[in-house]
Amino acid sequence: MLDKSIQVGIVGLGMIGGSIAKSLTKKGYKVFADDLDKNSLSSALSEGSIDGFLEDLNCNNNFILIFTVPILSAGKELLKNKELISKALLVSDALSVKGSLRKEIDKNKINTKNFVLSHPIAGSEKSGYIHSKEDLFKNKIVVVTKLQDSSKTSIDICYGLWDLLGAKTINLNSEDHDKYFSKTSHLPHLIAFALISTISKSDQIQKDTFTGGGLKDFTRIASSDPKMWEDIFLSNQINILEALKRFKSELNELEKLIEEKDSNKINQFIKDAKNFRDSLI
Repeated sequence: MLDKSIQVGIVGLGMIGGSIAKSLTKKGYKVFADDLDKNSLSSALSEGSIDGFLEDLNCNNNFILIFTVPILSAGKELLKNKELISKALLVSDALSVKGSLRKEIDKNKINTKNFVLSHPIAGSEKSGYIHSKEDLFKNKIVVVTKLQDSSKTSIDICYGLWDLLGAKTINLNSEDHDKYFSKTSHLPHLIAFALISTISKSDQIQKDTFTGGGLKDFTRIASSDPKMWEDIFLSNQINILEALKRFKSELNELEKLIEEKDSNKINQFIKDAKNFRDSLI
């Protein structure tokens, strides 16, 4: 349990940042935030989700700082808050690509003794403070990435933070993190965007038939925030392109089997995929 005297500063008050704020405020912590969207800040303040703006945080007392901004905005925000970062007990994040964040940390010559990276697997196709909710992280997984010189104190506080929010933590280094999520998260979003784009350009669009349950379920994530996914695709480019290359290879194989009308191999292809998918439940 985190000491109630520890303040929390949040840079980025979207769905993730807003949910952190709502949960911690409800638990009695003092939360302060900054966001480019002043309407979100005003709403959070009027609703009591935050106690004030980031500049109201008392940096002479203990505090932690969490960055929940778009990936390609991280460098600018790190530089802007460099002095605050140097005084925090813990600096963490909620970004889904770690390699580019580490480059920005190095580029801005930020001491990483108090840095422990985080990635809560708790998002959805919705975005913005309006979609934040107090229990978003309950029973969700958070991937924690320790840096080479992360202090034990900061690591313990990071685990304590996510435990307080109701999440379970696992550990991955930044390289494995970005490779793994390029396949399990980034590639599915890319495919969903491409599929919906293909359908949208059809000459025979009939929304009442094109929006069946299967298509809706499969492409729900195509409603995700464009800016966030633009940043992810660009910042994890190498891993995503490698994942896409492997996916194309599987598509080509299935296309070949259909062309050859090889029913046995088509059935086996589907069966193998089904068995693996069923093993994930």
